[in-house]
Amino acid sequence: MSLRFRLNLLITLMFVVILIAGALLVVHNARRSVAEETDATSSLTVQLLEVAFANIGPDHNPMDVVLGHLGRYGRTRHLHIDLIDEGGWRQRITPEQGSLSDTIPPDWFVGLVRPAPQPIVREIAVPGSSRFRIVVQADPGDEIREAWKEARATLGLLVTFCLLANGLVFFTLGHWLRPIDQILRALDRIGQGDYHSRLPAIGLPELDSIAGNFNHMAEALETSREQNRQLAQKSLAIREQERRFLAHELHDELGQSVSAIKALAVSIGQRAPEQPEIAASAGTIAQTAHRIYEAVRGMMRQLRPVILDELGLVPALQNLTDEWNEHHEDSFCHFAADGDFADLGDDMRINLYRIVQEALTNAARHARASEVTVDLQRRPGRIELRIADNGVGMTPAVIKPGLGLPGMRERAESMGGRLTLTSKPGYGMVIEVSVPPAVKTDG
Repeated sequence: MSLRFRLNLLITLMFVVILIAGALLVVHNARRSVAEETDATSSLTVQLLEVAFANIGPDHNPMDVVLGHLGRYGRTRHLHIDLIDEGGWRQRITPEQGSLSDTIPPDWFVGLVRPAPQPIVREIAVPGSSRFRIVVQADPGDEIREAWKEARATLGLLVTFCLLANGLVFFTLGHWLRPIDQILRALDRIGQGDYHSRLPAIGLPELDSIAGNFNHMAEALETSREQNRQLAQKSLAIREQERRFLAHELHDELGQSVSAIKALAVSIGQRAPEQPEIAASAGTIAQTAHRIYEAVRGMMRQLRPVILDELGLVPALQNLTDEWNEHHEDSFCHFAADGDFADLGDDMRINLYRIVQEALTNAARHARASEVTVDLQRRPGRIELRIADNGVGMTPAVIKPGLGLPGMRERAESMGGRLTLTSKPGYGMVIEVSVPPAVKTDG
């Protein structure tokens, strides 16, 4: 639920409460007004009737006198007047009604404001005649119509105000909160590693302060990442230089020494044909020296693949996958390359080689894959490396120790690129590396 939605919901609820409170107040006032008007009408009518009966002579019809007396006071409200004599005779008098409003209020309003029936009963003695009982009850219909006309106007104004105010608040909040979406998108880009993101001036002091701090943070992260990339690049270069030095030392010192031992053992065996024991020992020494030399050659290939320096990246990767297939009979690695990679710098060639080497090691040790694909392509301005397997897969958020993935990502970032990992338990793993090409420099 967004901040804008929550604020609009809160303000809408507030307007609803205001509208309900206003409606209750309008209904309360209308109900009180109707009750006061009907009570006043009933009381006035009773007083007029009392005066009328006081002026009735013995030879006059009480009804004619009462009606004539009421008519002199103009229009009256909707009334029901019952005259009841001592014998129980009843006569209903309905005075001439005033012009009622043509507005018909809704039933719910009538039910809310209609007062409870409160008839007024008076005992009146007519001079020279018997006593009469007067029952006056006012019908609040006309008052309710007038109250509805006033309440409708007030409620309409209140509803219009709430709708307009709520709409104005909705669009105003949308306008002023729009920069927050921009800030969130920029933060998302920062989370994805795009430290070049910057926020423009927004126009609000608080958000401008956030934008300024964000830009400062992004600049610091970009500087820190560049420094880390340079440090990682130097660290990897030093590591590869050490490996190259060790490989040369093994080749120049240990390799030559082992070769010399083997040659001497063969020479001793050839000079002692009549001494079988010496010849056998010399043969054993020669075989042992040969195994040591093969082990040294394997170590030299691990430390620094000579084929990478002599033939280039594509032959080195082809040789790497061929050797991997020879040692893993239950799985097979497909290698494909598209493009010219002869102009790549030494650091880029060895880093791409090491990433493939580490990925194949992981596929053999952890993935339990039957098929691995290594695809190297050169695109305009980019070099794309994709390594996929059909192994057991994993959850990318939980990287197991020993998989070498941080090292591969470090190598990709040291080349100014990025490494993405896509995997799902039971569906294998895909490693994608995208780097800008770094060509060889003279010297």
